[in-house]
Amino acid sequence: MTAAAELGFGFERLYRRIERERMAGIPLLNSALCVRAVGFRGWQNSVLGVLVTPWFMNLMLLPGEHEDWRELHPGSKVLHRFPSGEYEFIVGEEADVGRFQSCSLFSPMFEFKDQRSAELTAAAVMAGIMVCGKRHERSASDAGYQGRDDVEHAGGGLAFPPGAEDRLPRRMERPVSRRELLRAMLPSDADQ
Repeated sequence: MTAAAELGFGFERLYRRIERERMAGIPLLNSALCVRAVGFRGWQNSVLGVLVTPWFMNLMLLPGEHEDWRELHPGSKVLHRFPSGEYEFIVGEEADVGRFQSCSLFSPMFEFKDQRSAELTAAAVMAGIMVCGKRHERSASDAGYQGRDDVEHAGGGLAFPPGAEDRLPRRMERPVSRRELLRAMLPSDADQ
């Protein structure tokens, strides 16, 4: 197993524990999904991959063996250039893994009907981010997803939720606000 894959599995273990301890009983969880590290590999001096959880999917950047991220403050934003363009990451920190950077792709995760769909989308993100020159600038909610061709290239046959294939590129143009995230957890007037 590569060092990058080991870091990915470390994040899986950490977020499985977070799911059990911190997220238990929160209506934000998609019960059809589980925590999975997808495509973790070396990128320049860092490790890059996608973390799928029942409540979010994030592009994750972890420090490589010889990188020191102590000067980065949790909550700060950092731009990184990939072949497909620039992406904005937010610095996070967890006691078990130290500092890391994440770029939000999906949150909440109710658009995914099953684990396979979520993992195929994560694989498409990893393939898409390495495609040269698709866009110039990316925000924290932008992914490497470029369309159905990327999904088919990354593993074929992704079963998007109805209408999601058309909404996905537009949805990735803007981040989810905290208000939208909280609204997703509260019952609507129609639910009452």
